[in-house]
Order: sequence, then C-alpha cells, then structure tokens
Amino acid sequence: MAKSFKKAPAAVEPPKRTSEKDIFDFLDEDRKPTTPITTESNTSNIDNTSTVKEDAVTSVTAVTNEEADVRQTFVLGQRYLDKLKDYVHTRRMQGQYEYTQKQALHDALDKLFEGFDITERPAHIRQQEESRKQRIRRGIGK
Repeated sequence: MAKSFKKAPAAVEPPKRTSEKDIFDFLDEDRKPTTPITTESNTSNIDNTSTVKEDAVTSVTAVTNEEADVRQTFVLGQRYLDKLKDYVHTRRMQGQYEYTQKQALHDALDKLFEGFDITERPAHIRQQEESRKQRIRRGIGK
C-alpha cells in the first residue's frame, strides 16, 4: 500500500495563561493583523494548501501621511562614495557632529528634485514593482 503524504490537521494549542507568557508572546500579540487575510481554496493541488489573494498596492505615505525610511541598495561608483564620505567628514569637522551620509543623500536628492516637474508612476507600474519585490523576498524567479 502506498504512503500518503497528507498530514492530519495541526492541533490548536489552547491559549496560554498570562502567568505562562513571556515577552515574545506579548510582542506577538501586538503584531497580530487587524484585518484578516483573504484566502481562496487551491483545488488544483493537495487539499491542505491555499493561496493568498493579492490586493492593490498602496504606499506607506498614502496610508499614514508620514515618511518612512526604506532600505534600498544602489550601485555607486567608488569615486562618488569616497566624495560622499569626505563631504560628511568635512561637515563633522566643521562642527556638525551628528551629520550622516543619509542626511547628505537627502540634501543632494532635494537639490536634484528642486524646480523639476516630476510625474508620478502609473499604478500598474507600481503594482509590477511591488509584485517583483515580493517574488524576490520569497526567492521565486521570473
């Protein structure tokens, strides 16, 4: 007789008493999503899988009205990187001890965008960028 790889449904653990919780349990409670994730059944595969519907992408600033710092990787010439570091060093030597490379880049980008009429990317382009970012995070290629 062939083996079945289907697993029995996982047993649901009863909630811990407050006296049994540690700091990580309390942190997990704070991170619980406020909106449920919509799933649809995947009938073309085994029964215990589901796929998540992807909703429209919204930017952080559209939701919170605040700017959030985002980590981004750029390929930069060594000459520019050295100039940036030298510039920050010079500003610090002139008394601005808290001046950072991040602030220098912000100043440079503000000057670059100053007086230039910039059109916003269409929603479908932002959607493509977001889906590509999610595929990269999950380790899935094109």
